[in-house]
Amino acid sequence: MDPILQSLTDAYNDYFSVEHDITVNCKVYSGDLPSEQEFLASIPEPFLLAGEMGSLNMSALRSLNRIGELADELANYLQQQARKIDLLLHYVLRQQDSAEHRQFTLSYGGAGLCLQSPQQIAVLNLVELKVFLAENEGAVYCLGQVISAEQADNGWQIKVVFRRIRDQDRELIVRASLHQQSRQLKQKAAQRQLPE
Repeated sequence: MDPILQSLTDAYNDYFSVEHDITVNCKVYSGDLPSEQEFLASIPEPFLLAGEMGSLNMSALRSLNRIGELADELANYLQQQARKIDLLLHYVLRQQDSAEHRQFTLSYGGAGLCLQSPQQIAVLNLVELKVFLAENEGAVYCLGQVISAEQADNGWQIKVVFRRIRDQDRELIVRASLHQQSRQLKQKAAQRQLPE
């Protein structure tokens, strides 16, 4: 195997991934891999806003732990307000979802994703990704690189490793994949408890 491809494949395997279908916009990226600064400057505004909202919510709730017994009620109120803002932001982010480039993942995690594509994308091609996480958990804009393209019954299974992604966005994807795994485990446990 090509040493660059081997390195990218090893990076893909560094993180846990969960089998779950989420919406992704994927299109071939024209040009070379941009520098970190060029990439950060190219992130669409709604995706930057989504990342900032998530980190602000977490820091606000952490600071409530210091104010005593009213903290629970105040935290509940703030979480309801944050939920309203999340719903509005989710709507704004969905406007970034292009039907022309819409595909669905087979699995995803902190290192990358595997998606179902109607057409082949050549190995080592760079791709622009807009990842719309389930349960309104956010959305991520990043650049990836194709590490495999295998023909399947209904198109192509494309594995992509993230090449340019903000740290907080990688953390968001990791949290979302862990939440999804937790939901799947609860469903399996509930199914095992059903009478036969």
